[in-house]
Amino acid sequence: MSTRTDTDTDVVVVGAGIFGACVADHLLERGAERVILVESELPATATSRAGGGFVGLWAAAYNATFDATDLALEQYGIEFYRALAASATRVELRSNGNLFLALTEDGYRTKVASVLAHPLAPSGTRALSAAEVHQATGGVFAAGEVAGGVLHAEGVQLSAGRATAALVKRVVGRGGELRSYTRCNGLLTTDSGVVGVRTDFGDIRASSVVLACGAWSNALLTEVSYQAPLARLVATRAISRPSGVPSDLPTVMVPELAGLWLREHRGGLTWGSADGYAPLTEIGGSIEGVSQPRREDLVERLATGTGAALPNLIPGHDVAIDWWLQGVPCLTPDRRFLAGPVPETPGLYLLAGDNEAGVAHGPGLGRVVADLVLTGGSEWVDPQPYRLNRFGRHEFLTEQAVLDAHSVRQ
Repeated sequence: MSTRTDTDTDVVVVGAGIFGACVADHLLERGAERVILVESELPATATSRAGGGFVGLWAAAYNATFDATDLALEQYGIEFYRALAASATRVELRSNGNLFLALTEDGYRTKVASVLAHPLAPSGTRALSAAEVHQATGGVFAAGEVAGGVLHAEGVQLSAGRATAALVKRVVGRGGELRSYTRCNGLLTTDSGVVGVRTDFGDIRASSVVLACGAWSNALLTEVSYQAPLARLVATRAISRPSGVPSDLPTVMVPELAGLWLREHRGGLTWGSADGYAPLTEIGGSIEGVSQPRREDLVERLATGTGAALPNLIPGHDVAIDWWLQGVPCLTPDRRFLAGPVPETPGLYLLAGDNEAGVAHGPGLGRVVADLVLTGGSEWVDPQPYRLNRFGRHEFLTEQAVLDAHSVRQ
């Protein structure tokens, strides 16, 4: 990164969710002297707050798109959050592992057994019988309703919102500046590239700009005639009332139930599935000026879909939806992240396309982007799989085109 003397900051990062906080944190750790983090509201009030808050080794499970590079990001993320929690106990980190659960023998054979046999499977990965599933979950899951599972001992749970807030606090403690309630309205450009951002409270001139504002990224990228291949989803996270759920319950993944994920949350359960998801283009509406959507129709669909199966599966605990949160994760055509310089636009970088795995990969991606901004490369992992120019500039011009390609890969 070349530092100009006519700037307000070395780097301005737009978006104080998990992606933006991780980028800013790593920039300061790696020697950036001036970093400004801009957020339209308060940190961790948008999609990051609605995140499920579980980190696993998905590259060693049933995500066939991820590889050893993604696994390195996931392993880094687990250790990153453990270190963060050592000084920020409100992060609520627990090392409970991840349980991939099958309801039927066919489900085990087609959706879960591959986790056990995965070439990247961590040591200690083991198969569980139905009785062992019942025991490993503290009796939460009824043995008679499951066929078995595979347990990854690695994997942590945390409060995604509190982890993001703790990171932003550390950014400020390291000398970074947070500007909350400061909406970024556009980019400052010259013939040489992007030189800053426009906000409600004036311009911020910078040597480099990192857009880490998720579903709101393309609204800013239009000013440099670039459209990132992103499809926005509205995703629902349900929370039940406390009912004595043990705090050491692993995060449970049930692919046969619309991709259900479920974990303990302050004595109750928090969970979600595809029944509570919908592409923004499909359901209509706008997220302009909104940090979190409020789509009760998706909550109802989640309750009557996946929710209807939970009482038999989890007979001893309250599974009714007491309250809920929604965020807007973004998908990419190939299910890989977007991290790096924006093509043909010096000074501008993008970190987006979480593919519903932003919390797990945020620390590692933040490290990669910080390296790219400061040195132009990364000696840690190869950033090439995440480069933006792997897609043609006019290859995915609609969100539906992204969704179609994503579905084929899935």
